[in-house]
Amino acid sequence: MLQIAALALVTGLLALTLRKEQPVFAFLVSVCGAGGVLLLVSREMSPLMDLVESLAGYAGTPYTGCILRVLGISLVMQFAADLCREAGLGAAAHATELGGRMLALLQALPLFQSLVGSLLSFLQ
Repeated sequence: MLQIAALALVTGLLALTLRKEQPVFAFLVSVCGAGGVLLLVSREMSPLMDLVESLAGYAGTPYTGCILRVLGISLVMQFAADLCREAGLGAAAHATELGGRMLALLQALPLFQSLVGSLLSFLQ
């Protein structure tokens, strides 16, 4: 956790220092710092993913993969939208978020179909 905080602090200070004179380099420093933070976090995610997969095995539901895909799409799209906002591209950020929502809904469609089917069978 301290590595992530230190990387974020150093990246922020470098980006603020470079922003006035070299805004392009400030953006690149910001993107590289965000990538570094994501790399550090992703290394720590493997035990959590193993736990989720083992719990999904106990539950016996086929929809755990669907939920994990939706979660992955939302995280990646949020990161991409934040990068677009950092670059001053607000319209691209909104389009990225909308596209991410649509992809997440498409991935969750089998789950919705199962839910509606269960509801209809309950009502009959």
